[in-house]
Amino acid sequence: MLEPELKHIARTLSETHFPKKVAVEITAECNLRCSMCHHPTMVRPKGRIPFELWKKCADEMSEVAPGTECWFSFIGEPLIEPELLMRILAYGKSVGLKKLYINSNGMLLTPDLADPILDSGADLLVFGLDGFSPEAYEKSRVGGDRNVVYGNIEYLLERRQQLGKGPEIQVQFIEMTHNAHEAEDFSRHWLERGAIVKLRNMLSWGGRFDTPLSIADEDRIACPWAMTQLHVFWDGRIPRCPGDTEGDEGVGNAWEASLMELWERLGTYRQKHMEHRFDELPTRCLECKDWMVGAAKRIHPIAGH
Repeated sequence: MLEPELKHIARTLSETHFPKKVAVEITAECNLRCSMCHHPTMVRPKGRIPFELWKKCADEMSEVAPGTECWFSFIGEPLIEPELLMRILAYGKSVGLKKLYINSNGMLLTPDLADPILDSGADLLVFGLDGFSPEAYEKSRVGGDRNVVYGNIEYLLERRQQLGKGPEIQVQFIEMTHNAHEAEDFSRHWLERGAIVKLRNMLSWGGRFDTPLSIADEDRIACPWAMTQLHVFWDGRIPRCPGDTEGDEGVGNAWEASLMELWERLGTYRQKHMEHRFDELPTRCLECKDWMVGAAKRIHPIAGH
């Protein structure tokens, strides 16, 4: 039986002239080897986005859809390139982009970066933590140090409170078998410190990972990721969807075409989703469970933070 949450999501999906969300890969390098991420086995070239490519994308978004959510994340850690990230954020704000979001693992958010991040123009920071105890955190976020990253984010929250300004800060907990029992302690810890807690199901990354999600095929809905998001690799290539992490089924390059044109090239793919012609989708889609993930649950902090 289809969950009520997915039924609600299905009602919000429709064809749009421009993506509601654009994920821009600052770099394809990462400092961690997370157990639920494709990055450790990724074979495509790694590099960092040229500023001129970002400028081209930002100029177009500012003209046609300045309210588009622009996420600086995909496969890679944006804080590996802090100076480039700050320059990108500053330019985005200068041309009128209204929703600049950073998704980070937080390990490189040293105290000396706290004030620059808070002043950067970012509207939202999301830190993926996925564990409360060191054991659970480090099983998910391989190569990370629970106490270091917790200290980094706690300091950032303290500085935001002291300065009385800065972006919304969320800490994300992906529920998995080994950490689900810690969700309550995780939530309590961060809510007391003024962060918004984001709880969500695990992605299969286009069928690469097993997840506990199980919904009958006859209840399948159009994929929310396919219907709302466009992804830009650091070198400008556009994958078909976030499950296409290698770009094997890409539709072009942002150096050579506008984002709107590239979005239009995916129109037939989205139409098949909307018309529930799922058997006509690429093979990867037949194995993918990411349409089941649903919206994340967000819990806001206690009053006074």
